[in-house]
Amino acid sequence: MEKFQWDERMVGLSLGFVGTLLMIVQAGLIRIAIPKLGLKNAILLGLTLYLIAYSLFGIATQSWMMFAISIFFVSAGIGGPALQSYISNHIPANEQGQIQGGITSVISLTAIIGPVIMSSLFSYFSRKEAVFYFPGAPFVLSALLSVLALLIMISYFRNKE
Repeated sequence: MEKFQWDERMVGLSLGFVGTLLMIVQAGLIRIAIPKLGLKNAILLGLTLYLIAYSLFGIATQSWMMFAISIFFVSAGIGGPALQSYISNHIPANEQGQIQGGITSVISLTAIIGPVIMSSLFSYFSRKEAVFYFPGAPFVLSALLSVLALLIMISYFRNKE
């Protein structure tokens, strides 16, 4: 809304578009992509697509770009189920509940911390007193965190082989 002067209608259209893409990815792409790619490659592809999408969201200059970039962003969703499957496959049966609870706790924690950090970053770079105007800053931070996650996973997989 800030950068492209979107109104409620455009926000609704974008959410409807992303929701439709999510339905396609969750109902079909995940079931096709993960078996073909394998868990490791699906995890790495998902993180790479997040990196690409967040980077592009951060520097987008036109409204239509947000819709096009959403395809990469939503497709990155193959990484989460692949990661959970990978973890489940490497944990003994008697520890499954504990690991799934841990994963859920981490997701919940990020749902609390993320909005505070990202909205503060957005607010800082969107105000008139900012060193430079850059409302895409939260997406750049997300891209950097995606790089970190990708490097961790690459290192982990290299050490496991």
